[in-house]
Amino acid sequence: MDTRSQLTRRLSSEFDDEQSAARIVSSLSDETVVKVEALADGDIANSAWLNYEPSTVPADEVDSLWVFSFGYRFASGSLAAASLGGAVPSMVDLVPGPTNEALAHLAAAFVAEHSVPIVAQWEVARVLDQLGVKNVISVEPDISADGTVTYLSTAGVAAKGLQLMGAHGKPPGHAGILCFSEHAERGVLTARAAGMTADAPDGVILPAAYDPESGQDWTRQRETWIPVDLLGRMILKGASSPVT
Repeated sequence: MDTRSQLTRRLSSEFDDEQSAARIVSSLSDETVVKVEALADGDIANSAWLNYEPSTVPADEVDSLWVFSFGYRFASGSLAAASLGGAVPSMVDLVPGPTNEALAHLAAAFVAEHSVPIVAQWEVARVLDQLGVKNVISVEPDISADGTVTYLSTAGVAAKGLQLMGAHGKPPGHAGILCFSEHAERGVLTARAAGMTADAPDGVILPAAYDPESGQDWTRQRETWIPVDLLGRMILKGASSPVT
């Protein structure tokens, strides 16, 4: 079986959706397919690097909860979108959006049962503040003196979150990772690459519906997200350049 067919079969198994997998693989360049095969060490059928079901930890073993955002919306309600690698909108133009609202509610429910600190990307932290959840460290984008916003990648959020936790005198312990469902395994891998022990909390059902009005156009549907996610996995393995 050729490499594209192998990758289609593997992604079809991961998503239980052969048509979606076929569209994703057909959109990939030959160069990207070669890199995905390298990411999988030539074993596309069995490589853990192509898992989309995150590893888990029992909820009562989580010492801190880390929430990575997925998309946002423009405050105007328009369907304008930021493109991958393009200019980042001003913070005043953005609102969390439904996916990050869902993640915030999951985090709030989790800490109601398990009293642990939360490290949350700003989109989720805003909603947690509205919900009255305490003990939240918000990881904000970097803003230069001229007001230019540098949106943090998932790896950037993990690194900055660790710095902020350290400033508060708190070790992450076993980090529980909350993400959009098809971002979750890379969220776990990214946290581990930053030096944490990390897994998704067992029993938590992660958001799985894509937001067609997301202000980040690559997060609007699976067919645009998975190529970006695969690139992110290549970066974690040291095979490519930064991605959000």
